[in-house]
This record gives sequence, C-alpha cells and structure tokens, in this order.
Amino acid sequence: MTPEQRRQNVRLGLILASVALAFALGFVAKLWLLGG
Repeated sequence: MTPEQRRQNVRLGLILASVALAFALGFVAKLWLLGG
C-alpha cells in the first residue's frame, strides 16, 4: 500500500467517523429534546 493510498484511507475513515458522530449526536439530541 502506497503512502497516497494510506492517506486516502485515513481521510475516508475520518469522514465516516464524523458522519457517524453526527448521527449519534442528532439521535441523542432528539431523545433529550423530546424527553425520550
């Protein structure tokens, strides 16, 4: 695996992690605001 491929994989992982985090925060916020 070249350094370029590794850099792209890291970038993809960060994007996926941020999307998952956004979904989790939205879910928690919805439960909190609506009182479950």
